[in-house]
Amino acid sequence: MGTGIVAGLWMVGMLRSMAPMVADTPMVRLDAAELAKRLAATPDNAPPDLAGVNLSGLDLTGVDFKGANLTGAWLTGTKLAGANLFSCDLTDAVASDAVLTKANMDGTVLRRADFQRANMEGASLFATILEMTNLAGANLDSTRIIGYLRSANLAGASLRNSNAGADPGNQSMGVMRATFVGADLTDADLSGANLYKADFSHATLIGAKLQGANLENSDLVQTDFSRADLTGARLANSNIEGAIFRGATGVSRTQGLDRARNRDKAIFDDS
Repeated sequence: MGTGIVAGLWMVGMLRSMAPMVADTPMVRLDAAELAKRLAATPDNAPPDLAGVNLSGLDLTGVDFKGANLTGAWLTGTKLAGANLFSCDLTDAVASDAVLTKANMDGTVLRRADFQRANMEGASLFATILEMTNLAGANLDSTRIIGYLRSANLAGASLRNSNAGADPGNQSMGVMRATFVGADLTDADLSGANLYKADFSHATLIGAKLQGANLENSDLVQTDFSRADLTGARLANSNIEGAIFRGATGVSRTQGLDRARNRDKAIFDDS
């Protein structure tokens, strides 16, 4: 799927699923065969309606969900490795402990969804809406993330070697970048992550691991790095106005801190 199409879905997704789902119907339990029938019977010009279904614990490896409406669906412990969830709506869905390794989640809406401890290693989340999503303890190692993660919970999550750097090919549509404004990344592991131009304004990264992370040109306004490990992190041209570095380790071994914007307004141990 071309990045231009996915980028177009970025704006569509931002307008979808603003209101919480009202659970006024009983949850329908489907097995893998019943799901396959539903997907096969859906016309190509309409997304399958799977709102509120229970698919927990199933092996749905590689399944193409055809942009389904999965609002409020249950996918607890479901195996979705390599699944195609492109442009699906998973608002308020519960997918804790699910396996989504190398899944295509481009253009998906995961607003308020529960993905605690989910294994999403190597998945693609381009133009994905993850506002207020619970990703505590999730594995996002080596993922591609260009998404809206405002107020998301990533406490204890692993984003080692993830690629959340701004996409240079879509700048005509505005900066396509990872937005972590107000997100909780307490004790998260972002070692080696590409966070170029990412927005962490007002985010909490207390105790986070950022060894070797690329934070160049990023927005770190009032970001809390207390007790974080910044050894080898790259900070050139980042905006650190009001950022808190008290108790952080490896600050003297960062790269480009002397070229960070508003360094005089950041808070260090000697401030």
